[in-house]
Amino acid sequence: MKKSRWQKRKEKNTLKKIFFRGMFFCLLIGITYFLIWSPFLWIENIEIRSSKVPLYYTSLEIREIVENNLEEKLWRIISQKSIALISSSKIKNDILDQFPEINEVIIQRKLPNILIVKIWERESIGVWCQYHSTSTEEFIERKIDQCFYIDQQGIIYRQAPLMKGNLVLNIYSAKNQTADIRTQVTSPEIIEFILAIEQGIEKIKMADKKPLTIIDFEIISLEDLRVTTLNDYQIYFNPAYSTELQLQALEMILEKEIKQDYVSLEYIDLRIQDRVYYKVRPEKN
Repeated sequence: MKKSRWQKRKEKNTLKKIFFRGMFFCLLIGITYFLIWSPFLWIENIEIRSSKVPLYYTSLEIREIVENNLEEKLWRIISQKSIALISSSKIKNDILDQFPEINEVIIQRKLPNILIVKIWERESIGVWCQYHSTSTEEFIERKIDQCFYIDQQGIIYRQAPLMKGNLVLNIYSAKNQTADIRTQVTSPEIIEFILAIEQGIEKIKMADKKPLTIIDFEIISLEDLRVTTLNDYQIYFNPAYSTELQLQALEMILEKEIKQDYVSLEYIDLRIQDRVYYKVRPEKN
């Protein structure tokens, strides 16, 4: 029985489909083999680029982390040496976990076999210290528990020695939170406010033309930031409203009211908007 023209055409189309499916399958196998097992795409060169000269790590240490990741196998079978298979997120997380001083890592692939690791370190703005208070009949003493370098995001990232004086920006907080490496102990807004106060106070001169010098900052709450000065009095600021207005009020009260009496000051309170209060220590008999 002869096949009809329609049947012949159907068989021909079926053969074409089988052929093209087979070709596609072979092509897929070829591409998969090329991407996974072809040495042409295996990482041959790892470039480590830092935003500045590294302080807390070396390029060799970063390279070792990358190479350890390349040696790992998917499902214990497939090598991750191919540029197509490397896990950028895992490499990034491994680097950040080992070096909390690093703020950001970007992994870039450059065909056929170059891996670029770009690193940005955290920038320290000062030292943050956690303390607890002990009190006696005469005074309250602040005892330091631990200190860390802190960045502009309010994140602590490495233990630091306590450095008293005005050469380093010292920020204190009471012991009411966990202080682990890479913890955000205060907000970027508070840090921004502190830096603005530090810069603004440097421009203020007292009545005798002596500079107003900061010793340290203490974060009491979101609306209470206290500055200790070299003359042993405190200035209370409110981070919730204008830095500029508070500095203007401080300069005015020092120049027009307190004048030479700053040596007997106990505090100046600027926390209430459009109000300034200050207290003078009583004279000793």
